[in-house]
Amino acid sequence: TSIQSQSMISIHQYLKDNIKFLEDSITLTYLMNRCSAAYVYAAEVTKDKMPDSSEKFGQAANKTYNFSNDLLVRDMNYKYNDAVKKNKAEIKKMFNYYTKDGKDLYARTGQYIKDSYISLDLQQCNTLMLAFEKK
Repeated sequence: TSIQSQSMISIHQYLKDNIKFLEDSITLTYLMNRCSAAYVYAAEVTKDKMPDSSEKFGQAANKTYNFSNDLLVRDMNYKYNDAVKKNKAEIKKMFNYYTKDGKDLYARTGQYIKDSYISLDLQQCNTLMLAFEKK
């Protein structure tokens, strides 16, 4: 195993650590923001060589972002503009972590996502999205 630079625990680990709180709006908002950041990062690093994939990642980022905004408004009584401001700030911070870790990964492996917690996060987000779309 290689030593990986990782600014955040994987989403998989977060889910394991917070298994009792998966119905909680704070936990769900964190997960949706985290997925949104992962998707924005994936869209960014694939935009030149894989524009179709980049577009799909962008659409997924919007879905998770909107879901997060809706959660804050519906479950935590946020005004919509406040929800947007809060989520944008959190997503930006998480995106910056993904960017930093992706650059470190690229410097070591020539890959921005592959064989890293970032790729695992994207897989986990896809699974979460499918589960939420069924609800």
